[in-house]
Amino acid sequence: MERDEQLARVKTWLSAQQPVAGQVLLLEGTVGAGKTEFLRAVVQLAHISEVILLNAVCSAGERDLPFGALSQLFDSPVLPAELRRGITPVLRGLMETTRAENMHEAVESNRAEILYDLFQPVTELAVTTPVVVCVDDIDHMDAASQQCLLFLVRRLSTAPILMVLTELAESDGTHSPFHAELLRQSPVVSARIGPLSPQAVRTLTGLRLGTSGGREFGDSFAQRSGGNPLLLDALIHDERHGDGTRQPAFGRALLNCLYRSRSRTLRVARAMAVYGDGATPEQLGELAGTAPGIVERALRTMTEAGLLADGRFRHELAARTVLDDLPAEDRAQLHQRAARLLYHQGGAVGDAAHHLAEAGRVSEPWALRVLLEASSEALSHGRVQRALRYLNSAQDACTNERDRWTARARLAQAEWQLNPAASLRHLLALTEAVRSDQLDPYETMLLVRQLLWLHRTQEAVDILALLRKRATRLPSAGLAASSGTPNRPAELHDMEVWLACTYPPLAGRVQSGPATTGPEGAPTTRGRAFWLQSIGALSGGLVRRRSGETQEWASHVLGQLDLNHNAPWAEEATLLALMSLVYSGRLSEAANRCRSLNERRTGNPSPMWQGILNAAEAEIRLRGGDLAQAVAHGERALEQVSVQGWGTAAGLPLGTLVLAHTRLGDLDRATALVTQGVPDEMFQSRYGLHYLYARGHYYLAMNRTRAALGDFLSCGELMGKWGLDLPGIVPWRTSASEAWLLQGNRDQAKRLVKEQLSLPGPAGTVSRALGLRLMAAFSSLGQRPRLLTEAADILEAGGATYELARTLADLGQAYQALGKHRRARVIIRRAWRVAHLCQAEPLCRELLPDTGVETEPPDDEERATAVASLTNSERRIASMAVMGYTNREIAEKLFITPSTVEQHLTRVYRKLAVKNRQSLPGYLRGEAG
Repeated sequence: MERDEQLARVKTWLSAQQPVAGQVLLLEGTVGAGKTEFLRAVVQLAHISEVILLNAVCSAGERDLPFGALSQLFDSPVLPAELRRGITPVLRGLMETTRAENMHEAVESNRAEILYDLFQPVTELAVTTPVVVCVDDIDHMDAASQQCLLFLVRRLSTAPILMVLTELAESDGTHSPFHAELLRQSPVVSARIGPLSPQAVRTLTGLRLGTSGGREFGDSFAQRSGGNPLLLDALIHDERHGDGTRQPAFGRALLNCLYRSRSRTLRVARAMAVYGDGATPEQLGELAGTAPGIVERALRTMTEAGLLADGRFRHELAARTVLDDLPAEDRAQLHQRAARLLYHQGGAVGDAAHHLAEAGRVSEPWALRVLLEASSEALSHGRVQRALRYLNSAQDACTNERDRWTARARLAQAEWQLNPAASLRHLLALTEAVRSDQLDPYETMLLVRQLLWLHRTQEAVDILALLRKRATRLPSAGLAASSGTPNRPAELHDMEVWLACTYPPLAGRVQSGPATTGPEGAPTTRGRAFWLQSIGALSGGLVRRRSGETQEWASHVLGQLDLNHNAPWAEEATLLALMSLVYSGRLSEAANRCRSLNERRTGNPSPMWQGILNAAEAEIRLRGGDLAQAVAHGERALEQVSVQGWGTAAGLPLGTLVLAHTRLGDLDRATALVTQGVPDEMFQSRYGLHYLYARGHYYLAMNRTRAALGDFLSCGELMGKWGLDLPGIVPWRTSASEAWLLQGNRDQAKRLVKEQLSLPGPAGTVSRALGLRLMAAFSSLGQRPRLLTEAADILEAGGATYELARTLADLGQAYQALGKHRRARVIIRRAWRVAHLCQAEPLCRELLPDTGVETEPPDDEERATAVASLTNSERRIASMAVMGYTNREIAEKLFITPSTVEQHLTRVYRKLAVKNRQSLPGYLRGEAG
């Protein structure tokens, strides 16, 4: 396509009745432009015209073969036999008596034989039968054949011979002497063919792939091929044969173009593939070992050939194809040069590290610093796999033991983000580095946390002892601590406080440390010091029962957190901050923080980060009564990090799942979780309390009250011994009281309830509400409604809907016992609706075993239409009615008259097509207006 002008010259010459003069058509074109295809078209025209066709194809491999191209032309079977018998001995003699280094002398010394024994018989033949000579790629023709061809060109004024020659056109500032001499001859007409136009590409694509294929792929093929016919043909071939993704034919065609170009073009293309986009000619020249001017000419050549656009490969697979073709040794050298170039020019450490990782072992002293810095940067942005690549290369670049241990510590941190259990082999090895004082103190403290998480308690204890000993060395004794060692009043103190909160049996003395300052005194950067100080402050607030201080720090930590920029200890600080809000009963704030964290992230956090956030979210949902979502988040937490990977912290997601399944009534799944093996060390951590508490309630549901009581009392014993007797962590007293009641021991049950109610702390906590609910069981019948109503108000304000349903159930029973049956039915109906919203089926069946209320939730469109039909006031009143409030109670809370409430409800019934408040849909509970 688009070669009509050039073919017209050939057709005109062939159509002449008796041409008296010869002509030379020199066709120049970029690699892959279709020069060979053009010659094939000329050959077909020659066959139709019944002329004598002499053909030769030159190649780089035969450039040093004397008279090689000439022998292809004249040793042709189309020549008359008699003529061939005269020519063949002359050709053989020329080829046998010459050497490559003296071609000019060889041609000159055999000028007579060449002119009279080779060319004259052919020119005489052309007088009667026109001759067409086709030579492909004359730029690869041997020197002797070039000189001989010039002899023939000079004699075309009297010989009717058409010569069609093709030559590779590259953006070079000079021409060969043969090319220059050829263009000086009058019969020579030069023409150039370039890439196909976008319209031609679309047309050709449509012809090959059909009309729909042309519309679908025409534009993309034009862009990717740059109009290069060879590349276009390969793209069409790949699509036709179902290889549109891998595109092997395109890869082969691209390499064909590069290998057929001059060697400098291939070198520059390889340098581009290694360096990536944005390299200057000077940078590419340094990589390719050539001058910038030569690089610029190579870039122009590839641009004209359709391989590049704006200095970049047109096809997204091109760079990978070129890299895969590079021999391993050459590829490593190019990457090493690129890394060195970027380092010395102050390029991004990530780019330099990429090349170092690709190069393999690099022993230059700066390489380790670059790899470690780039790995930290990658890890902080959640690119864990990239960090692992850099760190594996860093280990090969280490020249001393301390560097080697540092690299391995970073490697352990990276693998931790993917799977904590997989990093254990590194962590155990690092204990040796600590003993020989070869590990940074901050890395050592992080190692303690990781070993404890993976229930390697003894190793952690040994390292803690060394940390404490080194931190208290006195300079006067000649035992000065190594540079950067944390001192006891600062980072090590923060870690000791954290141990007292999370792994209490291992904590040292923390009372002598400095008083924790507020968040305004925290470091301004979110580095190691910030996260350690935050952990110390959060843990200290829990240990010392400073609820306000803890909440202030939790909000500050979660506000500073950026899931796209992670740091060691940040995940521990995040989990502790979220759980601190949960323990304080601030479920709404904790839920909002989780939502905000998810909205602020731009990529996918590592599995470890995702697991921690899902475990915290699961506990928040559980305490808020959203049991189904608690299960969903808890299961995701265990999918992202296995139980083995969670180690001692597995008590948190496992405890959440056990309790959620139990309250949902799915005791089979709860049983499967309870019978799953867990490490004994878990019960020596705060996480074990969550598990024991959940397992106790599972035992209650299974009517194993003695086992349940044992778990609840174990929680109390541990929390008392550890100084963590905070009901916000787990309200063990009220749960143990329920177990005592089921065993008939009212005295023990009442004692525990009184203890819980006498604990210091805010009056409106969930734990107080749980105590009030149980205290009602020990109170007179007349006092029960007051206690239960107070408990219900606290639970509703705190968002603890499951416990609210249980409290409302008790309140309804209290009214029933008092003979207030209508009031009791309303309260029990409200309790059922709240339990139904929680999907707590066992509690629902207990409340209304014979209910016929439809439990199938409406679809989103139906719900949205219903809600939209109500005004804000109507939604607010309907919501409270669904929750079981009487008209008078609604009026008191909203400061309106009962009559107004009745009027609003009447309009709600009419709009929703229901008869009474018992028929109001449950989803209105969440539509407070």
